[in-house]
Amino acid sequence: MAPIRIGFIGLSTQGWAASGLVPSLFDPLLSPSYTLTALCTSSPVSASAAASKYSELAGRPVKAYHGENGFTEIANDPEVDMVAVSIKIPDHFKAVWPAIEAGKDIFIEWTVGNGLEETVKIAEAAKKKGLKVLVGAQANHGVAINKAKELVESGRIGRVLSTTAILSAPFFWGKLANPSFKYGYDIDNGEQRRLLSLKIRSQVPSAGATPLTIPVGHFIVALSHVLGEFTSLSAHGIIAVPTAKVIDAAGNETGEIFQKTAHDQVAVSGVLRGNGAYTEMSFANIHARVALGEQGRGRTLFKWIIDGEDGTIELREDGTGGGFVAIGEKRVFLNGEEVKLEEKAEDRLGNSGKAWLEFAKGAEGKFFGIDDAVRLHRAVDAAQKSINEGRTVVL
Repeated sequence: MAPIRIGFIGLSTQGWAASGLVPSLFDPLLSPSYTLTALCTSSPVSASAAASKYSELAGRPVKAYHGENGFTEIANDPEVDMVAVSIKIPDHFKAVWPAIEAGKDIFIEWTVGNGLEETVKIAEAAKKKGLKVLVGAQANHGVAINKAKELVESGRIGRVLSTTAILSAPFFWGKLANPSFKYGYDIDNGEQRRLLSLKIRSQVPSAGATPLTIPVGHFIVALSHVLGEFTSLSAHGIIAVPTAKVIDAAGNETGEIFQKTAHDQVAVSGVLRGNGAYTEMSFANIHARVALGEQGRGRTLFKWIIDGEDGTIELREDGTGGGFVAIGEKRVFLNGEEVKLEEKAEDRLGNSGKAWLEFAKGAEGKFFGIDDAVRLHRAVDAAQKSINEGRTVVL
């Protein structure tokens, strides 16, 4: 089978796409299935630099596109089979829409669209065209996550009663803001405040790149994979650190200070409905705390406890993933004893690489797709509605 030819929107010489998404495509486990043929960045300078870098890695020319016109040009490139999108969330929709219209398969980072409404539109349009969509929410490929799932499903802790998680993101949403991520401090790019000003609280969406949509959203991917989906939930959020200072590339303060509107302390609690003998029903509590400043001082970055009638599973993070469930491997403990994690050859690809691997299998692949993303958005949206309205929301 011929390799899938990828055109990558948002692939520069540095950043998440460059460090977390694309390197595994050049691994021998994936290189027979994929080839990078084009990329698009914000400017001609960055596009030229990136094309030079990846042409050398690919051993063949990689075309360079730039700007919003590049979204359409890369989608219509006859040498592109699949368009990948990894840019600022508010720009996802306009970047991916030309690819859908061109009938190209898609990779798109979570949160797919900027909120539930955009994501549903993308899902419906992609289905109408018969397109395959791989969503960048890769927690379910983690070695530790799947070990926890195996322990639960084998009955090692008996019937699951409850689960509690502490999530962190020490360097995001805090007192200092990189200008490229300033939009993440806005609860949803201004839409929420507009609706609140009109007192249309029931229509307030969950959007943007906030602690609720990102750390909590990614964790719900793992939670659903291991224990089940929320059937009802309630949530609370506060802004503990109300302002942020903008810093430049060197980390120096620019003098600009702005008000944060995204909650930096979020708690989500609710009832899970599982689909196995040991996960029929359980209670979940998630606390995401960000704006912590320094990573040290004894802080727990990530801890996930699953309590059953006959024992406990605990997952901990040593700091390599910065508290995010989908990045960095976790340690697993069963009843206080560490469980050895045996890695397979594909685990060297990381979670994102394993998602690419599953997507390449076609109908047999197990990956987080567009229907999964819509379900996840409904849960996150329910949490935002609960925060705004002060009530439990049934899904």
